Amino acid sequence: MNGSCPVWGTPAQITRRPNRDAFDVVSPRAGGGYHMDGLDMAGLRSLGLDDRTKAMLTTALVDRRHRGDVTPMLDAELLGRCKELKRLSSADRADRLLRYLADLQKHDPDEHPPVMRLDDPGALAHSESWNANQISHLVRHLIDRGWVERLTHTIGEMNCSITVAGDEHLRKLQSADDDTGATRNEMAFVAMWFADEMDDPYDRGIAPAIRDAGYEPDRIDRRRDVDRIDDAILDRIREARFVVADMTHGPDGVRGSVYYEAGYARGVGRDVIYCCRKDCLNGLPFDTRQHRHIVWSEPDELRRELAKTIPERVGRVT
Repeated sequence: MNGSCPVWGTPAQITRRPNRDAFDVVSPRAGGGYHMDGLDMAGLRSLGLDDRTKAMLTTALVDRRHRGDVTPMLDAELLGRCKELKRLSSADRADRLLRYLADLQKHDPDEHPPVMRLDDPGALAHSESWNANQISHLVRHLIDRGWVERLTHTIGEMNCSITVAGDEHLRKLQSADDDTGATRNEMAFVAMWFADEMDDPYDRGIAPAIRDAGYEPDRIDRRRDVDRIDDAILDRIREARFVVADMTHGPDGVRGSVYYEAGYARGVGRDVIYCCRKDCLNGLPFDTRQHRHIVWSEPDELRRELAKTIPERVGRVT
């Protein structure tokens, strides 16, 4: 039957499940289908969520579908998790819009490229946006990066074509998904000193702490498919949800590459969580000492503290 999306109040198809107080909802504004029980539906409508929270909840539903849950459950637990998360960066949202534009073109072969309304529910849902001005801003970002070419632009509509550079960027995003088994929103890049004595802190501390929060760690020296490591590092930082930068160093002093990677991550809008082994803390220069560091002595301590910090800073994967 026709109804309204419990999240957005926009048109949706709602079907009651047999013999249950539960409903299937197909909502273009929420990016597709989801289901919920009657109590949760009534409770959600009474909350009066702001647009930001609605957009983040929509992102959680879209990501669950991307991971194979075709009709995810929208319940109080999912809503609570969304309230812990930070909003996606503009770069992340632009990439998601680029993927959506690619899907439009792929699924509408008779119209190359398709015309997209700036208030298109799918574009809004897939880019964590809630108005046409935000979509227009993200499209300008894609044009500035050379990933999209604008062909026509009328009031409320835009005709865009993905460029060769845009196709290459999409290929890198897909490769990143394939390499980690995670979407971009689920990967954490690790910048650290690559020494044998740091393998145990990584294997028993950093990596399991990242996984405890639902993310997948990415340490560049453990990947087999890297040609130019400097280019790969910058690509992976841009593709990460956040960066863990461990500033521990040996007798030769601080690791310049770790400082560079942490600085680059901050420059492109990624959260950076700093760590340092206790005996190295006093050797850190001013560049990072003004930031809070997780100070650790043993891998188990590092895991425990990092596992608490990640949800506080960036939230858990929903």
